Amino acid sequence: MKKPRRAAGLGGRLTAVAAVGTLAVGLLATLTATAAPAAPGEPRPQTRTVEIADPQATAETRSLLSYLRDQRGNGVLFGHQQTTEFGVTIGEADGVRSDVLAGVGDHPAVFGWDMSDEGYGSSPGAPEEKFATFVELIQDAHRIGGINTISAHMNNFVTGGNYGDTGGDVVERILPGGDHNDEFTAYLDRVARLAHAITDDEGDPIPVIFRPFHENSGSWFWWGAAHASPSQYIELWRYTVEYLRDTKDVHNFLYAYGPGGGYGGVDDVYMRTYPGDNFVDILGYDNYDGTDGSRQWLNGVVADLGMIARIAEERGKVSAFTEFGESGALKPNGQNGNLQWYTQVLDAITADPDASRSAYMMTWANFGTDQYFVPYPAHDGVAEHELLPDFRDFEADPDSVFSSGLDLRDVFDRRVRAERHEPFLHVVSPTDGERVTTPAATVRARVSDARPRQVYYTLGDDPTRHRLRLDGATGYYTGTWDIGEENLDNTVTELRVRAVVPGHRTLGVDYRVILGEKPPLPPGVVDDFEGHVDDTALRSEYSPYGANTISLSHDPVGTGENALRFDYDFGFQDYTGIGRRLEGDWSAFDTFSLWLKPDGSQHKLVLQLVAGGVAYEAYPSMAGSEGGTVTIPFADFRPAPWDTANADRRITPEDLADLSQFNIFINQAESGTTTDGSFYVDDLRAS
Repeated sequence: MKKPRRAAGLGGRLTAVAAVGTLAVGLLATLTATAAPAAPGEPRPQTRTVEIADPQATAETRSLLSYLRDQRGNGVLFGHQQTTEFGVTIGEADGVRSDVLAGVGDHPAVFGWDMSDEGYGSSPGAPEEKFATFVELIQDAHRIGGINTISAHMNNFVTGGNYGDTGGDVVERILPGGDHNDEFTAYLDRVARLAHAITDDEGDPIPVIFRPFHENSGSWFWWGAAHASPSQYIELWRYTVEYLRDTKDVHNFLYAYGPGGGYGGVDDVYMRTYPGDNFVDILGYDNYDGTDGSRQWLNGVVADLGMIARIAEERGKVSAFTEFGESGALKPNGQNGNLQWYTQVLDAITADPDASRSAYMMTWANFGTDQYFVPYPAHDGVAEHELLPDFRDFEADPDSVFSSGLDLRDVFDRRVRAERHEPFLHVVSPTDGERVTTPAATVRARVSDARPRQVYYTLGDDPTRHRLRLDGATGYYTGTWDIGEENLDNTVTELRVRAVVPGHRTLGVDYRVILGEKPPLPPGVVDDFEGHVDDTALRSEYSPYGANTISLSHDPVGTGENALRFDYDFGFQDYTGIGRRLEGDWSAFDTFSLWLKPDGSQHKLVLQLVAGGVAYEAYPSMAGSEGGTVTIPFADFRPAPWDTANADRRITPEDLADLSQFNIFINQAESGTTTDGSFYVDDLRAS
């Protein structure tokens, strides 16, 4: 029996699942996102207030943020990526048919899209055809009665490869002052063009949740953790928002921050790359399940979503599960281990008072029978997917909200006022923790929402003020920092930037900058941990995957004065790790070695070398607790277990001449003797 639903803003839900094609003909003509005016005599709705990244946002965009904020705890909106663009059952896309509609008789409440590749959309055709289709799909989704969100799988602006090409120091080189900033800005011009093109039937801009640079906590994208420091990522995000909002007059975007999980409920790890309240509206995260809904994975998701919801509440923001699903996609019938996966995920989230305050949860696209994240009904000789009954129960649950559960007047027609931003200063370059290796550098600062009387910087304990002057072409306050060749000696200095604004207020930013090159390592050496000036410098070079802590150890060590200490906890995660970029030519080497002091936990230690674009792995033993050198021939490395396409591949000299990443993971093992621990590594090198 169907459970009672909340208000249905489109006059009820669709039930004739078998007649999807017939329904599609009339839907575009009958469904509309235009809100009816208030009846005569009705009281005027009260004006709400939101803290929004764009105080000049359109009325409908402000209303959407207010709605999402108030929706928290009143049911989680379900979203599906490219739901009317690709699918098993829809044939040629018409902007209405979808596997979700065919399967449960309703559209998702949130429609996901992607500015893939060059930014023109994902459908076939020449760039302008792709762009026109992209606009039409978003407009159709708005007419149906959905909320639109757009992600962006941007090509590599340096190498010309796709988003998975992680070479070229992309983030550093597309930031202001970088030699590829123009190419990135041209891409943002296309984003702005799309934003201005997507209008409703009255010609008003359609609100969109824009989610760029997602899953940056991993390193599979060029903007990921191993390829950009936290401060570089933050400045990339801020540049994007400032350019779209302030230069291109895009005022129908909400901005969603969506790194990948998990975090074990640890907020400082999640917030490591947070761009700031003036640049974010929605705090989300992505997490895919490779465990068939294990209690540990569910507990981790609930802990993370609860943590994110609390942060969002404190900051006047919205929290969301910006991507979820079975890892890699659903499997064919007979191969799925948990046939109640959707309802179990929903029940776990909604049972927690904090996690249940997630505004929406969105899963990825159905690209066909080779990759799909939503089960589909029987169609053209293809049998009904075995998880469809559970997905129908998921849809029927009053704690999930689909399109017909949206009251569109409440979503888009609220009277909402935007809070003004307080004056804000940030330093664009050099970024916090950056190594400056030239005798002179350009200091760039941006002051928003105020006309400063003076902007200047000082260095260390020296009170001398160095004036920064406004560059009218860029909007940055700039000046030259004369460092001097003699000061490039691998030491840390404090860069302090100040802006004096009206009201006798001074805004300040203090940054740590490392002057000079890190002492060079011999060929083949990943790290001997001697050149890091402190723990902060160490952590700026190694990006965390999941929740863990790394630090410099002075005892024990392999050789020299420093080793790396790695602390982990499996309370809400079953693996965690660190990674860094790697360059060089190892084609002359045939062995990898390290000094390792295990913790006797029997968990699975993973050394992962990304070479020739393939992640190769080796697994030193974590038995015992004595430190010693471990030697592993490259011939014993194997492709990561999840990379089935390369399962039979072996490392070649050509691979070793094309290095991109080195990662260390520890995976929880059933035979593990502890749930937390510490181990030490040193002298990571090829030989």
